[in-house]
Amino acid sequence: MDAVTELLRRDPERALGQMLGAYSGLVYHAAAAVLGRSFHEEIEECVSDAFLAVYKNRERLDFSQGSVKAYLCATARNLAVDRAKKRAGSPEIPLDEEAHAAERTEEAAMRNLEAEALIGAVLSLGEPDSTIVLCRYYFDLPSKRIAGMLGFKPNTIDQRLRRALAKLNRLTKGDILHAE
Repeated sequence: MDAVTELLRRDPERALGQMLGAYSGLVYHAAAAVLGRSFHEEIEECVSDAFLAVYKNRERLDFSQGSVKAYLCATARNLAVDRAKKRAGSPEIPLDEEAHAAERTEEAAMRNLEAEALIGAVLSLGEPDSTIVLCRYYFDLPSKRIAGMLGFKPNTIDQRLRRALAKLNRLTKGDILHAE
């Protein structure tokens, strides 16, 4: 467990200040990657809501499965996805497509279960590997940028990423990463 997580359990108010100082930029990028950089107000709301959600739910979150940073980024991204969906509006479904709605719902539920299992596996990698995988594949950041954020060399990021992906493949026995 990292220092911020430990502090979050002992002194939540002080931890919130440290979280804001340490992770605001990364969490902002997580939301901006989904919403687009021109939606500053929506991004700021997602960032604020993410910090508040992690702070309020600190007793229920399993920090052995991921760091505070990982939970903040995932929460911000999910909030941004929800906002983007609301912004786009809900499309109307023609009557002839309603017959296939049950099949699509079941398929979507299976994809969500697979995605949750994969996120759980990624979070189980521990730090800094879970952050590297999330930044690279969830937020689509290049290795050089991740290296700058975490204080590593880009080739170290690439090597850790290769090892983390191999470990993920073993953890999931290829079920998630090679699903059709």
